[in-house]
Amino acid sequence: MLTYNDNMQKDLIKSRFKKSLKTYEAHAVVQKQMASKLVELTDKKYYNTILELGCGTGFLTKEVVKNIDFNSYYAVDIVEDCESYIGSISEKIQFICEDIERLNIDIKPDLIVSNAAFQWIEKFSEFADKINRILPDGGSFVFSLFGEDNYNEITNILPNKLNYLSPDKIKDIFKNDKICHVQEERIVLNFNSPKDVLYHMKYTGVNALKQVKWTKHDLAEFEKQYKEVCGEKITLTYHPIYVKVVK
Repeated sequence: MLTYNDNMQKDLIKSRFKKSLKTYEAHAVVQKQMASKLVELTDKKYYNTILELGCGTGFLTKEVVKNIDFNSYYAVDIVEDCESYIGSISEKIQFICEDIERLNIDIKPDLIVSNAAFQWIEKFSEFADKINRILPDGGSFVFSLFGEDNYNEITNILPNKLNYLSPDKIKDIFKNDKICHVQEERIVLNFNSPKDVLYHMKYTGVNALKQVKWTKHDLAEFEKQYKEVCGEKITLTYHPIYVKVVK
């Protein structure tokens, strides 16, 4: 039987994403699409100070730099090796290695952005309060995360999943802000086998939620159940949610 530890492990998350950095850009096709859509939600072509949370290898960073002018740019990620990826995008960007939930930074960014990172946050309402304190009046907070249908093929088999937020919950969290725009979509990827789905998750670092002890029997049982869930086509569903908040 597959076994899990009880709580989200930040060290495990950091380790898994660090191992996947070299394969991430080739396999994280959905996250790349999400980055492009996020920039479309920004309403200006210039911001004085930009803060990016969970920058990774720089999918969103590249899109922002290509489309928006800025005076200063801070990019934060828990994985220190991301610094070389971000540094190759622009010398103007200052990389900060830190857990975004613990970030203590003395700046007032007029734009805060993040792509496909907040599903790893354990207490999002408290985190949103922290963002509210950092963001000045009139500042924009533009981000994406994954919704409740994300990886629904997997969650039908394995009981453990992230604490995904619904669009209504997100709107409720930001109900006191001037604007809260929320949109969502479903993106379905096709694979040749359930084992290929597991490799996809490994190569994008998203197998980082819990430490799983696989046996040959576990793998065979997983493949059997996955085929029962999907039928003839082996799919994996992503459920991106895009949010724009103006304080």
